Amino acid sequence: MLCPETWNFKPAQHCFSIDRRDIEKDVIPEVIKTHYFNHSISVVLPDTVIVPDSLRNCLSEDTEYYRINALRVCDLLKREFIEAFVKNGEVSILTIDNKIDLQNSICVTPSGHLVLSLLTEDYQALGLEGKPSCFDYKPHTRYIVRIDLTNETFVPGKKNYERVRVALEERLKQNFDVILSWDPPDTKICPSSIAAWFYTHNYSVCLCHQKFSQKIEYSLTIPVLQEESNIDRFFEWLGVFSVGDIQFNEETDDYVTTYKCPSPSMYIGQMQHLKYTGFFTRKKVEEIYYALKEYALSRNALPWVSLDVQGFADSPVSWNLKEHTFFTDGDNSYTVVFRPRECIIRKSLSSNNRPKP
Repeated sequence: MLCPETWNFKPAQHCFSIDRRDIEKDVIPEVIKTHYFNHSISVVLPDTVIVPDSLRNCLSEDTEYYRINALRVCDLLKREFIEAFVKNGEVSILTIDNKIDLQNSICVTPSGHLVLSLLTEDYQALGLEGKPSCFDYKPHTRYIVRIDLTNETFVPGKKNYERVRVALEERLKQNFDVILSWDPPDTKICPSSIAAWFYTHNYSVCLCHQKFSQKIEYSLTIPVLQEESNIDRFFEWLGVFSVGDIQFNEETDDYVTTYKCPSPSMYIGQMQHLKYTGFFTRKKVEEIYYALKEYALSRNALPWVSLDVQGFADSPVSWNLKEHTFFTDGDNSYTVVFRPRECIIRKSLSSNNRPKP
């Protein structure tokens, strides 16, 4: 592998896209549907004394997920697993504790794709068709293999299936520590069924819970989001607030931050900030989106409410099946802001930017 000191990449441009839509549109935004691996969710509610139960329950109920150590990737090819979980409902599996730019990683997306991100030596030993990483320059150090587990011809006995099975069983020596979650196709089916399946296949399954923090700020000034004049400054301020870089200074009797509140602004008596960290499927984020939109519509006097979603920095993919990298940026996030009559969505495009030599 090349020594990092010899690389001469220009820094990737940190850029965003902005999408506006009617707040009453009953359609889940593509930015939510195509973002599979969500690590943290942050909700900011200005002028809110009591968090509505519908939103709190949505954030805290049925959010457990599971950890499995030393997963053999070939077990994901078992026909009963594909039929029960990949083709029915949505399964999300992601390698953890691996550095995407330095180590092998895998994931299974809700779209039914098994994605292998492999160092060149392991890719060559595998013997499956893949593509060089789009972030690589010659000599290539990484390759990406994508396998559609839902393809009707991908069944035991077929040439393609057997070729993949042999490669993963006999040539992929590494096992992976993963987290996983399954959204069943029917609410009557228990999401823990996937944990039971792995347990019956001699895996130790660990139940994981989201981490929660709540912050309430009193008597502070917040920006008012206008049409175009201050939209970038608004999102910058919101990002600073969401990461907690706002503190109360007892000497000045005011809130201080490294980023000043942009104009125009308004004074409010109280602001709620809820943050959950762990592993959220896209289906759970859709539920949160609807709950937050319902609250915004019920409080027309609110200046805005926001939902910020951060993806995993070391996920093999970010949006859809687009390859993700951490080396140049690692940010795969988006923010949804509800304001009267409008929903504004800001999506980070940085993690898909190829560095320029």
